[in-house]
Amino acid sequence: MSGVRDLAEQGAQLYNAGDVEGLVNLYTEDATLVNPFGTFEGRAAIHEAWSREKAAFPDRTATLDVIVEQGDMLADEWTFAGTHTGPLVMPDGTELPPTGKRVELRGMELVQVRDGKAAVHHQYWDSMAVAGQLGVLPQAAT
Repeated sequence: MSGVRDLAEQGAQLYNAGDVEGLVNLYTEDATLVNPFGTFEGRAAIHEAWSREKAAFPDRTATLDVIVEQGDMLADEWTFAGTHTGPLVMPDGTELPPTGKRVELRGMELVQVRDGKAAVHHQYWDSMAVAGQLGVLPQAAT
């Protein structure tokens, strides 16, 4: 097993355990995390992003379904599941109050690794599917 794959698997374990500190320590000091919620530069901002997600979905889990590695790059497809029981901070800074709804989705990420840590981390998922599962999309006129 390679160090790149190890990093992904360790990240999933820490994420599922709710260990934000451990997860953030897998990033370089100057790392960048980019996802539908925004761009987070540096460990402090990345810590805030993961803390907000944990607060919104405290029971969240991620399963790594497929891992592809090439050199210092890692791509994986994952499955997320969690119940929205805390406030969810939206990209514009507003908060979506807890809906109590369960969210399940698949997503992908691309990670560039430097010195055994994540330096650039891009995540992709269907935000409209999440909004639909949370019940926040307007209902179509009949």
